Amino acid sequence: MRRALLSPPACRDLRALRAAVAGRAVLVTGASSGVGEATALRLGAAGATVLLLARREARLREVAAQIEGTGGRAVVIPADLSDPASVDGAARVVLATAPVLTGVVSNAGRSVRRRALDGAPRADLERLLAVNVTGPARLLLALRPALGQSVGQSLGAGSVVVNVSSVSARHVGAPRWGAYQGSKAAFDLWMQAAVAEWPGVRGASVYLPLVRTPMIAPTRTYRRLPALSAAEAAEVVTLPFVRRVVRVAPWWLPGAEVAGIVCPGVLARGLAWAERVEARLERRA
Repeated sequence: MRRALLSPPACRDLRALRAAVAGRAVLVTGASSGVGEATALRLGAAGATVLLLARREARLREVAAQIEGTGGRAVVIPADLSDPASVDGAARVVLATAPVLTGVVSNAGRSVRRRALDGAPRADLERLLAVNVTGPARLLLALRPALGQSVGQSLGAGSVVVNVSSVSARHVGAPRWGAYQGSKAAFDLWMQAAVAEWPGVRGASVYLPLVRTPMIAPTRTYRRLPALSAAEAAEVVTLPFVRRVVRVAPWWLPGAEVAGIVCPGVLARGLAWAERVEARLERRA
């Protein structure tokens, strides 16, 4: 059952990944933990020079030490994507360190599961838009001079921007997930439109199913659901480096998207019912 539900195409051949990225620079955001950390380690094992960007400098240095311990090269770039000045400073460091980027893995993100009215006083939407949309977009715009110039051995000239998204960005809106779903969908569309304007740059959206990372830990329901490991997710995220794809997703996601178009009312009523059941259970707890 787990394999049937969690089956996005993936790059499991490290030799193929090495042919695409060895000796080349790749930026990974959100590289201090979870999918970002696992992706950075995999790229480092394949011989890439990995630029590690996240808020927690101490954790980034631990990841860099792991990469360098196996003979790889890593550069630590502490930055907060919700702070425009921090983003601009990080972009200057990236451009000075790696004037040519083979790839950017836009993985950093924030998740909040809360009702919209409860989240308004905590500025959930504003905070998630800053980390999941405007910060990553500002970074990519600043890095444009380094994109589209590299020469890959397997996929020809150019660079790839990999947006690590979620299957939830493609299906109908779910109660308590409005800020997260909305922000992930917004950046996904923005990225696709932006890279279409940039010669030599290819965009690839990776719609991951549930992944067992610290980000999902606060949601108790997820503890009982099947999930990819971070290492398995990293194999999915690195597929666009070895195959010219613009979309990577589980086999069942197109069906969920069609259902959202054909029978949105049925799905909406089902989700509303699930929300009422959860609310009753919370009142009894």
